[in-house]
Amino acid sequence: MKKNKDEIEYICPKCKTKELIPTEIVEMLDAADQIGVDTSVPPRFDCSKCNGKMVPIYYIGVKGRVYEYKEN
Repeated sequence: MKKNKDEIEYICPKCKTKELIPTEIVEMLDAADQIGVDTSVPPRFDCSKCNGKMVPIYYIGVKGRVYEYKEN
C-alpha cells in the first residue's frame, strides 16, 4: 500500500478553498472507532471560508480505501 505524504491536501467543493492537513490528524480521525459516523467517506473538516465541508483531493485511508476528489 502506498504511504500518504506528511500532509493531505483538502479542498472545499463549495468554494474551492484548499488547505493542507497533517496526515497524522487525518489518519487518527480515520482510525477512531466512532459510533454513528459514516465510514464510507473520509474525515472531513469545516471550511474556514464558507460553510462547506472540506474533503481530501487524494487520500489512502488507514484500511486501504482510496478517496479521490473529482469535480462534478
